[in-house]
Amino acid sequence: MSVDQREILAQAAQRRQQALAIAAELGLLERWGRFGRPVIVGAVAHGLVCAPDIDMEIYCPKLNIAHGFEVLAQCAAGSRRVSAVYFENHLHDADKALYWQIKYRDDQDVEWKVDMWSAPDDYALPRGEHLIAPLAGVMTDELRAAILALKQELRASDAVSCLSIDLYRAVVDGGVRDMAQLRRWMDDNPIGQLSDWLPAAR
Repeated sequence: MSVDQREILAQAAQRRQQALAIAAELGLLERWGRFGRPVIVGAVAHGLVCAPDIDMEIYCPKLNIAHGFEVLAQCAAGSRRVSAVYFENHLHDADKALYWQIKYRDDQDVEWKVDMWSAPDDYALPRGEHLIAPLAGVMTDELRAAILALKQELRASDAVSCLSIDLYRAVVDGGVRDMAQLRRWMDDNPIGQLSDWLPAAR
């Protein structure tokens, strides 16, 4: 493994620890835990943190919009670093869930975005939590470094837009290792959709 790859992995590990510290400071697991089963998903769960983003899913025995506003209010009142909160009702469109967002500024004045989806316990659409164990089961340092390097390139350019789930598919199952390969893969595969993709067994 090259020096650059080791540095990419170290930076991602540091960002992941910062993300977990922010989630702990805001008390997200505890506050949401009063109303359902909160799960940290996405890049933080996979150890693939490039952008200052935290993703959560909350599965609720009784989905109640008021509960989400209670969580947002407690987070905003409890931390001076919370700069904004946001809500969208997607129960009647493709996502069939409630969307919540918190914006948080860290010590370096970097704005972190916390994206949270609350849904019923019996939510039938693809769940981020279902990808955590299968992806961990096939992940290697080489795959992790390849994904993180591509994430950095995607962040630095507006020329290509690629959902994280599509990037993981491309690298893990498609063998993609650079931007040219990613562009070709995106041309040849369905992208930008809700996906229940799981990595092929090794």
